[in-house]
Amino acid sequence: MNNSVIVLVVEDNEYYNSLLSRTLQKSGDNLQLKHDCMVKIHSFTDANECINMIRSGELGNSDIIAFVDYYIGNGITGGHIVRLLKNHNAGSQVLLMSQSKAIAEKEKSGQHDFFILKDGFAPAICRLYLEQFIDNKFS
Repeated sequence: MNNSVIVLVVEDNEYYNSLLSRTLQKSGDNLQLKHDCMVKIHSFTDANECINMIRSGELGNSDIIAFVDYYIGNGITGGHIVRLLKNHNAGSQVLLMSQSKAIAEKEKSGQHDFFILKDGFAPAICRLYLEQFIDNKFS
């Protein structure tokens, strides 16, 4: 398989991170078979670990889709991750997430591609974005 997609989940709440990662992994498993591609999920509860991975160049030039919580602790916001990721790989797709609708307004001019309100539907919406991203890349 020479087609690969890297999925980043940056969420400091361990429960929500696990829920979102499992949802995306199940979808990724199905998409791997459908498109003969590799879907690799990297999950972070510590934003600094994600920042280090991006800066290290480990992500290479892979197709990247990232689901990034806005409030991720240690004085770091999702906006920091979005800017760093877009500078590393301008073609990456970044979805900024928050429980606060005010963040959607505040970050309107940010570099993220989409905003997802974290509610009961958010994991399913993230799954649909992942499916659309991969379908668009490999169909």
